[in-house]
Amino acid sequence: MLKDFNIQLYSVRCEVWRTGLPAVLERLSGIGYTGVEFAGYGGLPVDETHLLLQQNGLRSVGTHVGLERLERAFDEEMAYNKELGTEFIIVPSAPFGSAEEVRQTAARLNALAPRVKKHGFRFAFHNHGTEFERDGPLCRLEDMMALCPDVEIQLDVFWASKMGCDCLSFIEKHTPRVSSLHIKQMDADGENVDLGDGVLDFKAMIQTGMTNGIGYFVHEQEAFSGDAFESLENGFKHIMSL
Repeated sequence: MLKDFNIQLYSVRCEVWRTGLPAVLERLSGIGYTGVEFAGYGGLPVDETHLLLQQNGLRSVGTHVGLERLERAFDEEMAYNKELGTEFIIVPSAPFGSAEEVRQTAARLNALAPRVKKHGFRFAFHNHGTEFERDGPLCRLEDMMALCPDVEIQLDVFWASKMGCDCLSFIEKHTPRVSSLHIKQMDADGENVDLGDGVLDFKAMIQTGMTNGIGYFVHEQEAFSGDAFESLENGFKHIMSL
């Protein structure tokens, strides 16, 4: 189904720390990934990062930037990612522990959204589990979405499914707000496992996503039973064979 599959670099944060970003990007390109989603830049200046992407045939599809970092170093993040040609600026988490925290987070996102878009980026929020708890008829993520009409959603299907969300229905209900998916596998015990070893039906999720206008699918993995790159390669092959 997919022609392109991307990788969230948080998945290989330990490998970046051990061997450096250049070696990691070379390995990921060799596996077949076509784009990366940053979670930090490996301490490299932007010209070096840009050259590494070009040398390995990769594009910067997105970057995860913490809310505090985005507020504190906005101009720096915009300049760095503009040179990389990044498409999405994504807030990876924020306080969602109560209805009041949802309102406070929404206000912060609303203050950033027009500024991010003015620089030519798309602006999105990535969920974990707390966002699917409820203070009323809707989950907190939906409460935030109602308050933040200009913020897109990157749906992490692992966390959503773990909290009991029907991802297919959520995607269909919130088209076109859900603009990208984090493809992360879960086993029957709710643990993160290799893409081909769990219970989540990625074929159905990707089909539903593509039908509803999602064109940005990202592999993220937080736990490995063995070698990380071997696991990622097996996962890549599994998804591309669907």
